[in-house]
Amino acid sequence: MISLNRIIKLRDLEIFRVSKNGRIFSYVVIEDTRKPFTEEDKKLDPLCYMDEEDINAILNVFRISLINDEKLNEEDSMFLKSLFSDFVNNTNLTNFIIKEYVQEDLYDYEVNITFFNKILENIGSSYIIEEFDEKNWIYLSQD
Repeated sequence: MISLNRIIKLRDLEIFRVSKNGRIFSYVVIEDTRKPFTEEDKKLDPLCYMDEEDINAILNVFRISLINDEKLNEEDSMFLKSLFSDFVNNTNLTNFIIKEYVQEDLYDYEVNITFFNKILENIGSSYIIEEFDEKNWIYLSQD
């Protein structure tokens, strides 16, 4: 059985923990870059087969990163790619890319903001999750 836990939901970033049969299977980061494809992105499959004009028409790219402590087998990789590709609405102006990352020491850390920032750093994201004081959550209270 597969279960998803959205651990972090920020304006331009979501982090999910995917469990399979009660074990952590993968972490998945969905990042709204608010930018078009980079020149490096354009070299990736299937973008490398698209017309330059079509690629340049896309104004916003979501990056979906699958992070694991070891390389996924083909079946698990395809399952996660298929599942998370449905999380992004494709339009003629918006698209996404999916990359897999192996972070061997993934489970060697306490799960906290530092842990998530390490993941973001390892996947090449420029996003940094800032520490916050719990007092900042008071405005959400119903009291």
